[in-house]
Amino acid sequence: MKVRTYLGFLVIAGLLAAAGCSSSSPPPTTTTGPGGQQVTVSLVAQGLGFDKSSISVPAGASVTINFNNKDTGIPHNFALYTSGSASGTASGPLFVGPTINGPATISYTFTAPSQPGTYFFRCDTHPTTMTGSFIVT
Repeated sequence: MKVRTYLGFLVIAGLLAAAGCSSSSPPPTTTTGPGGQQVTVSLVAQGLGFDKSSISVPAGASVTINFNNKDTGIPHNFALYTSGSASGTASGPLFVGPTINGPATISYTFTAPSQPGTYFFRCDTHPTTMTGSFIVT
């Protein structure tokens, strides 16, 4: 019984520590590496809007979105779709990040589409007001 209580305590302590670590906002940077590119983008959700209406990345790059939800008590996320309709298999999601309640930060990492073009990003909980273009070069 004491072992279970101790293990439960360790799990809760680990979750609290992880939650505390996610409150810092890393600075935006872009780096290029041999054999592939890594791109880091800062994206802020505030006032039921994003601070960027477009994001540009190289085709096939490893993309990290440092997402900062500044809206207190309001859930937001970042989701990438093939088109603005964001429905059906042809327009289905390429990436859907977990939704977080603000204020909070999270980092989303995914691979950009290999095909250049203009894609669509949005907050899935506010799909008509929080949108943007994801440009793959």
